[in-house]
Amino acid sequence: MRLRFAWIAWTAAGMAGVLAAAAGTSGAQQDGARSAAAPASAQQDGARSAAAPASAQQDGARSAAAPASAQQDGARSAAATDAGEERPLDAEPFPAEPSKQPTAAEWKAAPRVRLSRTGPAAAGCRAYRMREWLRIRCPELTVSAISLLGGKTEGVAFWIDPPRGGSELPRGGEVMFPIRRGDRRVIQILTFGPGYDGPFTLLPAIVVQEQWLDDEPAPTVTAS
Repeated sequence: MRLRFAWIAWTAAGMAGVLAAAAGTSGAQQDGARSAAAPASAQQDGARSAAAPASAQQDGARSAAAPASAQQDGARSAAATDAGEERPLDAEPFPAEPSKQPTAAEWKAAPRVRLSRTGPAAAGCRAYRMREWLRIRCPELTVSAISLLGGKTEGVAFWIDPPRGGSELPRGGEVMFPIRRGDRRVIQILTFGPGYDGPFTLLPAIVVQEQWLDDEPAPTVTAS
């Protein structure tokens, strides 16, 4: 009898141990699942952290785009200012006494002026005036030569820009001269073109004429 009760007690204890072990295993599995889920959550947080630089990149792209927009606005403002500064040739009185040739700094600050007449050939040229001195610049014209065909030589100066952009031909040139009462001048700007001398034949491109007769209130300057 005692043996039977002992066997029953031992069996019950064994079953309790099995159930406890099973419960412990289940709890461990649940804890393990939670632990396994934690990296997934951490991965999600990491994904959010990884997404932050992408947002920062987008913000940076917007910031980088801002200077480009500012440059465009600046270009429009500069173009508007350049167009608005063009004045009539005689907008300011010409000095009664001759003055010295303007310096490079003075030319840089000189306002643009509108010639008496400008033809299609000289549409890309710009004129600037400082006191009685006039500077006509044609930056996009391929210039082969500049010559004074007639008139006063005092103060007349020419300049031909060196080749640029890999080209062997000079591009851009300018003329400068004073405008004083009694003056008469004819200046010719030449370019290259096909002809009897081949592709580098010198051809007339623009003729600049300046005159100021004694009985006229203002000078006349044309480029055509």
